[in-house]
Order: sequence, then C-alpha cells, then structure tokens
Amino acid sequence: MIKLKTAVSRFQFRFSKNDKGEFRNFKPNSQDVEAINCILTWINNQKKDVIEKNNLFAKLLVYQYTQNIRYYESTVLSDLNLAQKDLCKVLDYPLKNIYRSFYNDLHNNQLNQLNKNSDVNKGIDNKISEIRSGKLKVDDSILNGFGGLEGYIRHLENKKITKEEQINVVQSLVDHKKTFTFAYVTDKLNEMVTEAYNRFN
Repeated sequence: MIKLKTAVSRFQFRFSKNDKGEFRNFKPNSQDVEAINCILTWINNQKKDVIEKNNLFAKLLVYQYTQNIRYYESTVLSDLNLAQKDLCKVLDYPLKNIYRSFYNDLHNNQLNQLNKNSDVNKGIDNKISEIRSGKLKVDDSILNGFGGLEGYIRHLENKKITKEEQINVVQSLVDHKKTFTFAYVTDKLNEMVTEAYNRFN
C-alpha cells in the first residue's frame, strides 16, 4: 500500500509545470489510481477520527443544527446552509463576547420582570377604566360573586402589583447586579463547561 506522503508527492509532480511553464499532459495509470485511493482513504479516516475525538462538539453542533432546521423549517439537506451560516457566526464569535451576551441576558431577564409587573398594573387600570366607562360589560353572575360592581373592582385592584413588591423587584435587580458580576458569571460558566467536559469526555 502506497504511503500518503508518496501519494501526495506523486500528484504534486503530476500537476507541476514543465520547463516551458506548461502543465504536463499525462494518462492516468494504476499508480495514480492507487495514489488517489490512498488520499481518499486518509480523508475518510480523518472524518471518522474527528467525530471520535470530538464527540461532545459533534453532539452540540448537530443539536444546534436541529434547532435551526426547525426554525427555518428546512426539509432537505441543501437548506442546511442557512442553519450552518448561523452556527458558523456563533463559532466565529470570540468566546468572551458569548459570555458577555449570556451575562447581559441574565440581567435583562431580571429587568423584564420589572417591566412585566408594570404591564400587569397598566392592564388592570385599563380594564377598570373600561368597566367604569361602560365600554367593557361584566356579566351579572360575576358581579354578584363579588357583591356588585365595586366589589369586583376592588378584587381587580387587589390583583395589582403593590409598590412594595415593585421596590423589591428593583432591589432584587440591584442585588443581582452586585452578586452576578461579569467576573463571577464568567467563572461559573468556566466551571460548568469544565464539569461537563470532565463528565462526558
């Protein structure tokens, strides 16, 4: 069996230029076939080797491809280009920036909770306003369960997020930022990655 280095050297010679600077004409022979088969065998072995040595990476990559084809509703492998482009962008992105995105989302989720509370109160205020103005009719069977219109409105008022609860969310956001600094979050992510790697590798 021909060696890889010999096979590559053979094709380097075959595709080199002659003294006149022209590419050589040649008729392929059995040695060329053996050389190309050697190179193809090496490529196929490399593919297997990469998967075996990088099993975790392969799992995560294919899992993310699955998420992407669901998002793009791809039905054929050729559509995988869109999914692959998205993933390649992530893989090209510096790790520190990915950590920063995680850190920002962590704090934004806390801030979103504050916004949700505000939206709840606005929604209740709007509902009460529409009931009082007559734009929104409430079934008598519901009103009777609360002792009339004012009882039902008191019930709605009680569902509002109190000032104290809103202050607690703001304080929680402040505490959250103090506790979960970028350095702390980075350290925790590194720890999680290392533990996962040691467990599954």
